[in-house]
Amino acid sequence: MKKLLLLLVLIPLSFYAQNDSISKPNLSVIGLNNLNIAYRGIPNPISIAVSNAKPYKIKGDNIFINDEGKYFIKPKAEKESKVLLEIETSDSTKVVEEHIFRVKDLPYAAILVNQKGCINGDCVIEMPSKEILNAEISVKLIDYLLEGNIAVTGFRINLTNSKGDFLDSFEIKGNKIPQDVYEEIMANTKISLIILHKFIFESDLNLSIAKTPVVKIRKL
Repeated sequence: MKKLLLLLVLIPLSFYAQNDSISKPNLSVIGLNNLNIAYRGIPNPISIAVSNAKPYKIKGDNIFINDEGKYFIKPKAEKESKVLLEIETSDSTKVVEEHIFRVKDLPYAAILVNQKGCINGDCVIEMPSKEILNAEISVKLIDYLLEGNIAVTGFRINLTNSKGDFLDSFEIKGNKIPQDVYEEIMANTKISLIILHKFIFESDLNLSIAKTPVVKIRKL
């Protein structure tokens, strides 16, 4: 389990080749994703293929290799990330090829309750009382263009009255509001808002969610 705002470890790869000219195609192909996009501030895994398995060196300010020998691009403030390949051809000629990837900021994360929610933490979800029992908490990455799984594995519930005064608090394991907490909520007639916060996440994206949204529920 990891507390997140968003690390990319599993990304489906498809190959994208760039040509220096129509008459002279590149010797190399770098696979990142089918949209040719790298996300800023996180390691984006890439794969490299050179025709006829020619020797090559990979260079770039944002390139690094992990302990398993896999290459990653980790863009910073720039709008594009460049990768250079120095290739030695069969006749010992050295060729330098450039591959360019568009850089995007990480997406916003929205917390949903029974698929209802909003990005703005100040909004309030209105929900019938019967829907609160076993209400499922999930995460949606807004405008995220790649694939990956991220799930809520824990959160905290705070209960407040109409004046905003604190009434009670519960630590929840899992991604649903359980029976015992639901019964406590229904038994307290002073409750105005059910506040969900301090979410814990599990993901194959290794994202770093530095600040999680706050979800407010008003029972109908």
